[in-house]
Amino acid sequence: MALAADDVLRSLRGSWRLMTEGAEALKELDLSRDGFWRSFAALVLTVPALIAILAAERQIAGLSNAGNMFDSPVLIARVLGAECLAIIAVPALLVGLAPNLTHSPRLTSFVIAWNWAGIVSASLMAVPATIFAIGWSPPGVATLQAIAFAVIVLRLRYCVARATFGAQSSIAPSILLASVIADYSVIRMFGLAGF
Repeated sequence: MALAADDVLRSLRGSWRLMTEGAEALKELDLSRDGFWRSFAALVLTVPALIAILAAERQIAGLSNAGNMFDSPVLIARVLGAECLAIIAVPALLVGLAPNLTHSPRLTSFVIAWNWAGIVSASLMAVPATIFAIGWSPPGVATLQAIAFAVIVLRLRYCVARATFGAQSSIAPSILLASVIADYSVIRMFGLAGF
């Protein structure tokens, strides 16, 4: 289940293009059974973003980033756990609330697009986290920057749901709302700032 660089680039580009081209951009994603499992394996690509988010969370916790950034295993586990749960929460909720969807190709397409969009989303949120962690923005400005990037992430999530379940479907707003509630719950549960 190796990830080829061309496949990764095509999938990331396709997930980003969902915001402008809708369902047409799904053609760039591998919507096969292997593509489904590869989309989970591809979540390892969030590691650079997680390092930036960890640095920001360390700053908020009053820990130095100058020395060993990985000297707080509890904080690392909280950041990693929150990111993983944030990505899988909405698809898991969909399966729990509508088990009949498990046999639908639309759900498979949604999960694949959601996972790839999760990588893009983590990368987007790493931008304000990095700017804050290196000291280029004070906490108030960093919060506004994080909100601005979160708006882009929410737009991407809405477009993923709309592209995979259909533009006429009323499920996209519900998925967007569920993702906001899930993100807020995960951030609170893990005691993080929310980059």
